[in-house]
Amino acid sequence: MTKSRIFIAVCASFAAGVFLSSWLKVDAHATALLLGLSIMALSLGLVSRRPLVFLPPLLLFAGSLGVLRLQWSLMENEYANLLDAKQDLDGLIVEDPDIRQDRQLLTFQPEGFGQRILITTSKAQEYFYGDKLVVTGKPREPKAYEDFDYQKYLERYEVYAIMSYPKILVTRTGQGNWVKFQLLKLKQALVKDLSEKFAEPHASLLLGILIGAKKTLPQDLVAKFQATGLSHIVAVSGYNITILASFLGLAAYLLGRRASFWFSLLAIFAFAVIAGWSASVVRAAIMGAVLLVGFWSGRPYSAGPGICLAAAVMVAFNPRVLYWDAGFQLSFLATFGIVYALPVLEKFFRLEAGAAGLKAAALSSLAAILATLPLSLLHFGQLPVYALLANILVLPAVPYAMLFGFLALVPFFGPGFGFVAKLILDYMLAIIGWVASWPGAVWKVSVAPAAVFAVYLVLLAVFFWGLRKSRPG
Repeated sequence: MTKSRIFIAVCASFAAGVFLSSWLKVDAHATALLLGLSIMALSLGLVSRRPLVFLPPLLLFAGSLGVLRLQWSLMENEYANLLDAKQDLDGLIVEDPDIRQDRQLLTFQPEGFGQRILITTSKAQEYFYGDKLVVTGKPREPKAYEDFDYQKYLERYEVYAIMSYPKILVTRTGQGNWVKFQLLKLKQALVKDLSEKFAEPHASLLLGILIGAKKTLPQDLVAKFQATGLSHIVAVSGYNITILASFLGLAAYLLGRRASFWFSLLAIFAFAVIAGWSASVVRAAIMGAVLLVGFWSGRPYSAGPGICLAAAVMVAFNPRVLYWDAGFQLSFLATFGIVYALPVLEKFFRLEAGAAGLKAAALSSLAAILATLPLSLLHFGQLPVYALLANILVLPAVPYAMLFGFLALVPFFGPGFGFVAKLILDYMLAIIGWVASWPGAVWKVSVAPAAVFAVYLVLLAVFFWGLRKSRPG
């Protein structure tokens, strides 16, 4: 077994341990005992230097670490004794405010607490990252609904209480991290400038494509995105990072190899901060950074280990995203589909590797859709029937919308670039509206978790069968 495959197996075992501990209650003492036994077996296996001897205890060790990592991340609610009673709390806004059509959400870190509170308030007053607040209101515990564990969803980002429309007094500004503050100021200026240059819904669509600022999209347009399977284009993902990396590749010709490496690395980090550190952005940023390091050091880059490294880093840092973050799950499944299923589809449909054109775009979209569809049905309960066609027609326009939309900010030439961007956005909106209006565009589907698990086993079996059939001889 190659080193890369061993690395992938170790990462998968670690993730399996985290998943198992998230799903079932695993005794910490039993896990610690298993961890100790696996270390002893691993030591003996390493002495023998035989893969078949040391690999099983290595995987058991990684899985045990995953179980313990999830258990270490769980903590008691610090606000348990303060719930449903009026409180005066001093603290900071620690994330970019989440502005919706009719309200805004503030991630508030009270002084003296290690956990956060999510505040829902009106849009009457403007707030910003780093604002120091005095908040008067009643903290409440988030509820877990029958089909959605909202409490665990918030806890994955250290939010353990919520407040609805409390009294808020801003006492100081600019108290957060200076670098993050400046980057979010840049984002704020970008949003303001593009909102002035483009009318709705073009402005919100462009901002969603550029930086994931999609919360102000009209609800009817959001429904059309869902009906066409195109919601991912306004939720910044690896696709956006890939486009950004392609543009940054030009820097190598202008700055030189070493300077362009640091410039590109900083640009990807800055973009991730501006885009809000969603799971898909962090995954793509880590993979992009690994790709840059490989390019700079002259070492070959392999997408499989790169994906596994990104997943392992993210799960190790925040293990709760694996089970309770649908964005994390769908992002990695789509990437796995493109990396592993796409080559099989290309050979099955007799498409040369690296070929461009409509057929290549269709197979790429098909690979991502096949990989994410079962889990998407479980989470959202609807099947966008024409998603493949909509993706084929719309995705090729996204890089040009990003490019000309960004160039619309250039002095003097901006209006010309903005006109081109508007034409591209008009095309995208027209296609989305057209496809969403077709009869039977969305089917309501209810699936059980066991059925999703079975489907993924079948897809995995078909993948390995296709892999064997595609090999020469």
